Amino acid sequence: MVSLAGDLDMSSSPQVRKLLLPVFRKGVSHVIVDLKDVPYIDSSGIATFVESLQLSRKSQIRFSLAGACHRVESIFELAHLRSIFEMAPGTEDLLGGERAR
Repeated sequence: MVSLAGDLDMSSSPQVRKLLLPVFRKGVSHVIVDLKDVPYIDSSGIATFVESLQLSRKSQIRFSLAGACHRVESIFELAHLRSIFEMAPGTEDLLGGERAR
């Protein structure tokens, strides 16, 4: 799981990309990004997640976003991406399903 904090915008997106991309090379089966401490996301942040989603699909790794506040979730809806990403209210909603498997 990767936890992010602060605005995810043009100034922070490159750091998030550098943080996320190596995670997909570690041979994990599921990458969860915890957004509970992210109050704002712009198009560069969305692009970072789209890139991560594409990489996850190519690598057959499940990719999920958790804990997005209403403001962040509404950005995904405005971009017509809400249905493309697996999003859950909290990380426990995603982890609970894995523990049951």
